[in-house]
Amino acid sequence: MKKITLLVLCGLLTANVAWAKTCTPTDAEAADMAVDSLSSWSAVNQNRIKFGHCDDGDIAEGNSEAVARLLADHWDSVPELSTLISKTPALKTYVLKHIDSTLDTKDLDKIQAQATHSCPAKLKVLCGEIKDAAETAATE
Repeated sequence: MKKITLLVLCGLLTANVAWAKTCTPTDAEAADMAVDSLSSWSAVNQNRIKFGHCDDGDIAEGNSEAVARLLADHWDSVPELSTLISKTPALKTYVLKHIDSTLDTKDLDKIQAQATHSCPAKLKVLCGEIKDAAETAATE
């Protein structure tokens, strides 16, 4: 029975790799251009869905910058982020991943401060995760 379970798990893991979408040069160019229009959490989520397979290198840095701009400059949009996360949990992983060491230290500090001092009462868990991600990124 253990062997069958192991074989099934290996098959599922292999299938996921086979189903992974490849980022073509056309996709990469479109993903790179799309970064400039990520001015809302909804846009970030749509970008994640459409171009998540291209989230690497310069494109990933652009996505991180877009996340930083929303958190640092538009902190009042965090309730919108929370609402989207409740509908699409993968968005939280994506956002937290993009609070990274490529961001400016001043932005990371501002994000930490806002997550600590300006968090809506109902969003304490999300704010704590954002704060932790910013602290980790600042030490890398």
